[in-house]
Amino acid sequence: VKTIKFPKKYSLSFLVFCLILFFGCPVVFGASDKEAKAHYQEAMKLSQKKEWDNAVAEFMKAAELAPQDSLIQANLGVAFSQTGMHKKALLSFEKALRLGYDSSGLRYNRGVSFARVKLLDEAIQELETALNMDHRMVKAEYDLGVIYNLQGKREKAVEKVEILFKRNNKLSKKLFDQIESHYTVVSVDDGGTLKGRITLSGRVPRVRSFHLIHAPNIEFCSRISDGRGHRLLFDFTVSQNRGLKDTIIHLANVEKGKPFSPKMQTFHIDRCRANRYVIGAKNGENILLENTDPIQHEIATYEVRNIYSDQTSNRPLPEKSSQVRSVFVRKDAEEFIIKCNLHPFLQTHAYLVQNPYYTVSDSEGNFSIENIPPGNYE
Repeated sequence: VKTIKFPKKYSLSFLVFCLILFFGCPVVFGASDKEAKAHYQEAMKLSQKKEWDNAVAEFMKAAELAPQDSLIQANLGVAFSQTGMHKKALLSFEKALRLGYDSSGLRYNRGVSFARVKLLDEAIQELETALNMDHRMVKAEYDLGVIYNLQGKREKAVEKVEILFKRNNKLSKKLFDQIESHYTVVSVDDGGTLKGRITLSGRVPRVRSFHLIHAPNIEFCSRISDGRGHRLLFDFTVSQNRGLKDTIIHLANVEKGKPFSPKMQTFHIDRCRANRYVIGAKNGENILLENTDPIQHEIATYEVRNIYSDQTSNRPLPEKSSQVRSVFVRKDAEEFIIKCNLHPFLQTHAYLVQNPYYTVSDSEGNFSIENIPPGNYE
């Protein structure tokens, strides 16, 4: 993939020649048939080697000998675009269309060239035409999202993130990272503090029990057990005076205020246990996974939407190693879970937050949120 850079942090992808070039034999007539075909075939070889300047010269010779051949004009447009001559590329694409050649690839390349010369409305029209001709073109979906974002059409850009989420998650995340958050960082004067205590009334729910016979590494994992071959997971940890631990307290609808913490959160594994059972996390942030155990874990992540959970990643985490995972979910997700598929009692639940005004209650149920800007919040 060749990346075309825009001002600031935005970029527009461009498919490489071998994926978007229009293959076939030119249709030429007259005594110059063989010469035109020779130049065309040489241009194709040079293009595959990415020798674009020389390819342009050969395509132009072929076009001069066969001016009515639409395929030569289409490929000349591709070569022009690869050398940055997008105005000339657009002229060649237009000639190809007039001569009767049309395809999703041509429309896609034409759309990218329009975007490169800042004709964004024309670019949108061409990319949408490409998608109508071939709905599988995920690059066109991505590029449309980038252009919508450049035009300030945030919601349309977010729609493309949602479309790409399952079809090409990497492109979806790449587009998501370019879209500015609704939350704005500003200085907070005379900020307030919210303090309180979370308590649980009624009966404390039973702990979850996992029999170690269903998990590998029994000898190692059994070092922390109930003595009867089970690992226990406390979803509700309640103190003697009914204080509820690990409760997320979050102020909703805070649109501006203090920044998120720049420190990367850590999912630390020690003796098949996570260091925290509950965390707050914003969509798009990275989390460091640290495995201090002498055994391998298979860490999967899930997004929870309504009552359903969908796996978003699953990779092994070798013994004594670390890696970074991204908290990336669809906009209607409510929770993000990090879990070991080999040892299901090893898990952390992340509540998805829209701003940094959140905290987790301590072992006595106490909490405090500071530097809150003036306003009314839920």
